[in-house]
Amino acid sequence: MPNQRGQRFWLGVVLGGLALLMTACLSGEGEPIAPPLEMEELTLQLPWVTQAQFAGHYVALDKGWYREEAIDLTIEPGAPDIYSPDTVLSGRSDFGIIMLSDLAHLISEEEAPLISIAQIQQENGLLLLAKKSSGIETPADFVDKRVGVWLGSWETQFNALLAKEGLSRQDFELVAQSYEMTSFIEGELDVASAMIYNEYHTVLESGLKAEELNIIDYADYGLDFPGDTLFTTCEMVEQRPDLAVRMLRATLRGWEYAIEHPEETARIVIKYDQTGTQVYAHQLTMMAEIAKLVRINTVRPLGYTERQNVQQMLNALATYGVVAENLVPEQVYTDEIWKEARLDAPQ
Repeated sequence: MPNQRGQRFWLGVVLGGLALLMTACLSGEGEPIAPPLEMEELTLQLPWVTQAQFAGHYVALDKGWYREEAIDLTIEPGAPDIYSPDTVLSGRSDFGIIMLSDLAHLISEEEAPLISIAQIQQENGLLLLAKKSSGIETPADFVDKRVGVWLGSWETQFNALLAKEGLSRQDFELVAQSYEMTSFIEGELDVASAMIYNEYHTVLESGLKAEELNIIDYADYGLDFPGDTLFTTCEMVEQRPDLAVRMLRATLRGWEYAIEHPEETARIVIKYDQTGTQVYAHQLTMMAEIAKLVRINTVRPLGYTERQNVQQMLNALATYGVVAENLVPEQVYTDEIWKEARLDAPQ
């Protein structure tokens, strides 16, 4: 007959081991600890080349914050002939960056199953430049001139401007603008598209002075829309909201750090520029301008989408026939992912 004292001893050992195992599987509050997430490969398609315009993403990548969210992220640089919605719709990428107005136009005209999950740039810096020597001061002066636009993207605001000013594309020579400003600087273009944080400074760095330029600012024509937005497919939001939240949370961490550490951020951007063409001083200038668009005040949180701003944009675009009149903000963006990902959200 087995020794009862021995049985009690081994029973105590087993129960003690079980207690330790249960303790190891509980958090400090007594809640079960979730098993570690499996790493998932994702791709972010940029609409333009590697530069400080996308600083938050590169900082989050460099700091390992995407990996902390179990995301193995590849950032694909863009170009004038790469359209980020096409890569997302085809499945070649999972997330993309695009101007909010261009996303709205795509959703309206093609019923694209895409949606914005965070408004990265609260304002956008899109401008049109002309040399004062050309005599071009307003859109009415475009007639019979050579006007450069980044075709495929960044067209929606331009189309709205033409409609507002009663112009058509037949009134001037529309030129597909490249990512360089050489054609404008050397006089091949009379009017060029430019971002306040990039191409405008490129022109100044070439030797032209600010007083030698006329700026046609879309904001002066009531077309001051939100800028870059982070978007994905409706399917991602509906079926994998957890993944979208993790992607956005790391991105917002990156942007917060980038804004607070511009010098380090400019160096990080240079590190990921595979072309070797980016210059630190230019990226630092760009970072200063980008920060003004991403964080317009200390009240509005990073990545927040203001519904009223989206509605005003849609109203303007509908007025000029660029999007359908019945398009509503909720068809263009969702704030559900942002609410979970925002940096002050409870973890």
